[in-house]
Amino acid sequence: MPSLKLQRRRALRPYTLAVPLVLMLGMLAYTSLSSPEKISSRRLMDDSCPAMESWEDGFWGAALHVFVMFYIFCSLAIICDDYFCESLEKISDELGLSPDVAGATFMAAGSSAPELFVSFADNVIATETKSIGVGTIIGSAIFNILIIIALTAALAGQDLQLDFRPLARDSIWYTISIVIMVIVIADGEVHTGESIFLVLGYVGYVTFMVFNESIMSRMCPAKAEEEKDVELGTTSKAKGMSMDLESIEVEGVSAPAPAPAASDKKEGASSDKDDDDNEDPGPYFECLTWASVAEEGWDSKAWFIFAYPINVVFRFTVPDCNHKRFSGPAGYVTCFVMSIIHIAVASHFLVDSATKFGCIVHMPFALMGLTIVAAGTSVPDAISSVVVAKSGEGDMAVSNAIGSNVFDILLGLGLPYLLSNTVKDKVPTVSVDELIPSVCILFGILTAVIGILWWSNWMLNPKVGMSLFVLYFLYVVFAYIHGLS
Repeated sequence: MPSLKLQRRRALRPYTLAVPLVLMLGMLAYTSLSSPEKISSRRLMDDSCPAMESWEDGFWGAALHVFVMFYIFCSLAIICDDYFCESLEKISDELGLSPDVAGATFMAAGSSAPELFVSFADNVIATETKSIGVGTIIGSAIFNILIIIALTAALAGQDLQLDFRPLARDSIWYTISIVIMVIVIADGEVHTGESIFLVLGYVGYVTFMVFNESIMSRMCPAKAEEEKDVELGTTSKAKGMSMDLESIEVEGVSAPAPAPAASDKKEGASSDKDDDDNEDPGPYFECLTWASVAEEGWDSKAWFIFAYPINVVFRFTVPDCNHKRFSGPAGYVTCFVMSIIHIAVASHFLVDSATKFGCIVHMPFALMGLTIVAAGTSVPDAISSVVVAKSGEGDMAVSNAIGSNVFDILLGLGLPYLLSNTVKDKVPTVSVDELIPSVCILFGILTAVIGILWWSNWMLNPKVGMSLFVLYFLYVVFAYIHGLS
């Protein structure tokens, strides 16, 4: 049986995967209804379009690529959630990394791996850069800060009080990342020195996170002292209640157990995690049998059938490091390597299918990356944020949404650009005219999100979530109008 954490992640997949599906079907419906004669390949008019078979042209060819892209999005969500993130978590524990450093490095890589490998496929593997990679990074940044935080607010099941300090930290680094990206892509080409500049920016971010705790306490010492006093006060109060109960018991009067202290809650959460880790997972291939969903609802059964081919391939080729058979170092390292191979292969076919779909429906490649591919590759980020939000960790959920953008921009662009320049001796090009408006929107959206949270007294609730949903809808409308014009 999978752990409670994995069960929560799997339950959230339909909600997050619905967004890219709606965007793809909307684009297909818009093109077919507005001008049916345009549903054909542009390969005779545009040399950037790949050669396609005759059966790929037209409405049904476009519909086929919609299904292919959606199925790849599903596979990326499964491999990242069930295998890649789990192996990275074990590697972080083995290396003894602090939560801040682990979150900025390994865990960011786990949830942002699809964006990184789509950028790699577009800038390194593809013979000609089509701006799908950089478009995906920019679109993913917008998706993360709007839809992920909106889903967190809508699905958390409670109002979440946020601490302004990590929000300020992540927003500052996010702004720095955007500025560096604008400087790098401004001339439409990315050379070796500029790609190194991006990677060094990420190194600076990780270095900052190493000293994050001390820096945060110095930024607001009164807040840190207040939290310390609250923790000490809670502990003292719990001890006092324990002594009072002991005296009551001596007199022969029963009393309810005291509420646990904050430290006890942490220990309890850790104990729950250990219980999940130590729980007998059963036979290794039990998850592939119908008995594993026999008592579930119809939706779980439908998903089991739909994703069965994906799960069979992963189960036979990637060792599940959550299972006791592969829980050792050899198991999670092999899981890590095989997950990377699967993500790389899936990202390559995703870029290929997205390119063909864009050619058939006359959708610019940059716009494809900004909307459809960005939404589909951000599913692991969305799931991670909502899961921690359901546990009451609102700050962690928002930090994951904004902080992963720093990884996407600085390393998700910097590393593929650097490899393209050094390994393939190819200077990546960027469609600046198509992307600069969305880059400018990044600043506006960040300001709007901070303003909305300030207006709500740093409280994350369904009203805030609805506001962010509306903002993303307006952005998509603008992106489609601007990109298709």
